[in-house]
Amino acid sequence: MIVKILSPSASFAAVRYNTDKVDRGMGELMVARNFRAMDALSDIRPQDYINYLKHLAAGNSRIAKPQFHAVISADGKSTSAQELSVLAERWLEKMGYGKNPYLIVFHGDTDNHHVHLVSCRVNREGKKISSGFERIRAVAALNALQGIDPEVVCKKDISSALAYQFSTLAQFKLLLESSGYDLREAEGKLELFRYGRVLGKVDLNLIHSRFMAFDKKRANQLRQIFLKYLPVHFPRLIPVPISDYRSVAPIRYTSDFAAFASEKLGFELVFHSAKGKLPYGYTIIDHAGQRVFKGAEVMPLKDMLAAGVSQESTELNRVDHIIDQLIGKQDTGNFDPGNGDERSGELAAAETGADDMGLLELRDDIDDEAILGRNRARKGMARTNTR
Repeated sequence: MIVKILSPSASFAAVRYNTDKVDRGMGELMVARNFRAMDALSDIRPQDYINYLKHLAAGNSRIAKPQFHAVISADGKSTSAQELSVLAERWLEKMGYGKNPYLIVFHGDTDNHHVHLVSCRVNREGKKISSGFERIRAVAALNALQGIDPEVVCKKDISSALAYQFSTLAQFKLLLESSGYDLREAEGKLELFRYGRVLGKVDLNLIHSRFMAFDKKRANQLRQIFLKYLPVHFPRLIPVPISDYRSVAPIRYTSDFAAFASEKLGFELVFHSAKGKLPYGYTIIDHAGQRVFKGAEVMPLKDMLAAGVSQESTELNRVDHIIDQLIGKQDTGNFDPGNGDERSGELAAAETGADDMGLLELRDDIDDEAILGRNRARKGMARTNTR
């Protein structure tokens, strides 16, 4: 189960977005609570809800973006609309919105059942509902409602990471970052942060003692897998938009091949790049073999990109451009994704508050702490090109 708080908005466009879903048979209004006299009416228009929320927001003119909009998403379709709605109401209570008017709308039109929650950030006394550490509190509240102990989960994640074969500290860090942790070295320990606090520590000497030699046999097996599937699943790099407040899993780029490998082949490709630049390398997290490889040990990045190029491909020019930049023939700086990422428009809409729903169709979106890593240089952490 994951939770996301979306960008605040000056309007209450999320009401219209969700009621439009209901009208199209793609959603169901589960709860409309605390609208007082309106609760007794049977035929309420979306604009009636919007007007009520706007009237409440008018009680505090200092709040420029009074819309509160969040999503709670299940893993798959096993959780019913009713179960999600009950959980959502309990979560709103913990977040301080229990007495405010709110809507809960169920969406069942994606791979993962989820509910949207819409309310106002101003209460009936004209005071702003606290937003301090809001996103951290959101996850903590959901964990508490589900009976999840983050420290127990962290302990399991550390044990799981130590079971892999890796040859550098940076590779071990990458395993934990991919599970959603921020990391810091202090007093001979590697500290794991999540939800704004330290959840666990690993002795650096223990990590170093687990370093393993390069597994040439497995690397050759992976290379053969690359050669088999690259011509079928195109390797063109696609930027992944930043969609989470503190996502630390360091995946800034993906590709059709990377998605296929993660879903079907049991290994993950993590591309390394400076901000606004093309990837200069990548790491392979081989979940099937429980090993971590520097990408170049299996196939250099430029070779991987070139392996998927054919004369008939409509993507030939774009991939040639990417390869040229990687090998230094050009140094244009920023990468322009063009239309390569269909989610980019949805991300822009989310940031403006006009229609911030595109990112919610993704299950990876939490725990999400799940798409991108923080800038290592900012924290004085290990350089990613040592992986």
